[in-house]
Amino acid sequence: MNCKYSVLIVAGAVVLIPPADKPERYQDLINSLLLAQLAANKKLEKDPGIGWYDVYMEFLDKYWLRHFRARLDLSVAQGNSVSVVDWVVAPEFGGAVEQCGVANAVMRRLAALSASEPALELLRGYMQKSASDASTDQSDVSRIIRLLVVVAHSPMSMSSVYIEFATGRILADNPLAELFQAEDIRGSVCRRSASANLSETLYGPVRAAIALKVQDRLEANVALLRVNEDVPAEENGAAD
Repeated sequence: MNCKYSVLIVAGAVVLIPPADKPERYQDLINSLLLAQLAANKKLEKDPGIGWYDVYMEFLDKYWLRHFRARLDLSVAQGNSVSVVDWVVAPEFGGAVEQCGVANAVMRRLAALSASEPALELLRGYMQKSASDASTDQSDVSRIIRLLVVVAHSPMSMSSVYIEFATGRILADNPLAELFQAEDIRGSVCRRSASANLSETLYGPVRAAIALKVQDRLEANVALLRVNEDVPAEENGAAD
């Protein structure tokens, strides 16, 4: 299967852009995702008890109209090892088996990348913001892991999966390759999914204002990767 997707890291989100499309066409999506995350991070700093995803979606819902949403609480069976990629890949990605397989394959390519890739350093910093400040002997401290994966169907249509869970572990340099066992997870793994379309009626009047708010944050918070290899058929199955 061909998976020549452009992959953007937008703060704590992995964004997959269809083949032959230029990332520049997705500036509204990039700006929306970045500002929504920054807003949620800022509110979380002031009130650690709030739900990060709820604040993030509260912002997006002003302009992106959701037509699908779901929540699922997951766990890891004793003796199993699971990565965040296993939790992420979802049939909601367009409802198409092929597109789901491509998303799976692209995510697994990213999990195999070198840990020195700067874009992965950016992603890791957002997935576990306190990791760099925590010492390795603080195994009793719960750290929240957050990851967004967004598949853009077009500049005005997207599907997303959000993963959140608590662990005492500090993430590896490539956080997508990290394997977790039952004893590493504190509580359940929360998986939220959604599909939405951009409303030009709602977004058009604020497009310039949103672009202005994020223009000085784009360079430090957005990085481009490219996955250009064909993916063998055996890599296409989604992990559950």
